[in-house]
Order: sequence, then structure tokens, then C-alpha cells
Amino acid sequence: MKILSINTSEPQKVIFNGKELITSIYKKPVSKKVQVTPQGIEGDRQADLSVHGGFDKAVYGYSYTHYKLWGERLEKDFKEFGLVGENLTIDEFDENTINIGDRFQINDCILQVSQPRIPCYKIGIKMNSRDFPKMFSQSGLLGSYFRVIQQGSIETGDQIEKVHSEENSMSLKEIASVLFVDIKNIDLMKKALDIKPLTEEIKEKFRERLMKLGDFSSL
Repeated sequence: MKILSINTSEPQKVIFNGKELITSIYKKPVSKKVQVTPQGIEGDRQADLSVHGGFDKAVYGYSYTHYKLWGERLEKDFKEFGLVGENLTIDEFDENTINIGDRFQINDCILQVSQPRIPCYKIGIKMNSRDFPKMFSQSGLLGSYFRVIQQGSIETGDQIEKVHSEENSMSLKEIASVLFVDIKNIDLMKKALDIKPLTEEIKEKFRERLMKLGDFSSL
């Protein structure tokens, strides 16, 4: 795998339905080498740390191969990197084969897969489509948030090498499916709760859902 683009942004104001919003989803490519720390990528700041950023979601990666699909679905030609607000646009990043807890090395930087993206309404604003958040979540092609296990410097064109495969885990696509499609699958939710590298945010969603389904064994 290879980094096609590194994208960052500062929080900015946008007007939607006559209301002012603050968002960092409009990320733009940077051409220089950047530092990656446990807090994220140099020059990138999140507008709402309750849903983006922080230690568990320091870096967001997305596959460029998905751009074509969204172009076809929305009848547009997407060429600009940072399409869905990702920090790293990766040439080929397959959610079907990448597991929670897998680790990837870029130069001296090591990233760990922590959870798939949970889209909010702002991605619909970015894509100029009210239906896009649901379309996005149902697809399972959500990319990945990463923890920074070892900080370092990266730049566009760098190779990404898998250096650790997490055993007894679930793929990003499987977690996304349980989150948004197969939402009553008790067995898979309980399996996900046993995956140590999965974020507490996702685990708490599954615990709450299990309680509503009458399963209290994971409390």
C-alpha cells in the first residue's frame, strides 16, 4: 500500500440550512513531510473531539479505490484527495481484510487500526447529498481510524507495510456491518467486546444495544 495524499485542515465555519457550523472535514493535501504524534498529524485539528480525533482516533485513513464507487453513486467525478475528510488517502485499503488491532508501519511511524469511521451528518454536507451518510454507513467502506503506537514523520508516496496481524479479531467491514446492518447479531457484538484494541466508544455502543436486546452477560 502507498500514501497517495496526506490531508489536513483547521476547523472552519460553514453555513448549512442558514446555521453556522464548525467542521474540519474539508481537508486539503499537503506537500511537505509531516510529523505524526499520538495526538494526530501536524497541522490537523478537529472541530469536535467527542466524535473525531483523540488518542484512539488520531489518524483517519481511506482508500482511493472507493472514490470511483461514490462517483458512480452520486454521478460525479471525484478527483480531489481528502474526499471524505480522511488524513491519509491510501491507494488500496481493503476493509474486508484489515482487522481491528492490525499494525502498519510508515517509515518510523507505527499505526494501529482502532475502529471504522462512524459518519455524522457533516459528511452529507461535504458530499452535497442528504442521503450520503446512510449510503456510506451501509456500504461498510468506512476506512479506519488509527492510534499512533510510535510517532514519526511521513510524506506523500511513502509505502505502508503491515507489521502485525491481530489474532482473534474482526475486520473493519465486519465491525461496520454489526454497527449499521446486522444490528441485532448478539454473538458478533459479544465477540467484538473481547477485542482488546477495539475502541471503548464502539464497545459501549454494543453494550447498550445488548442491554436493549435483553442480553446482560457482558456487563
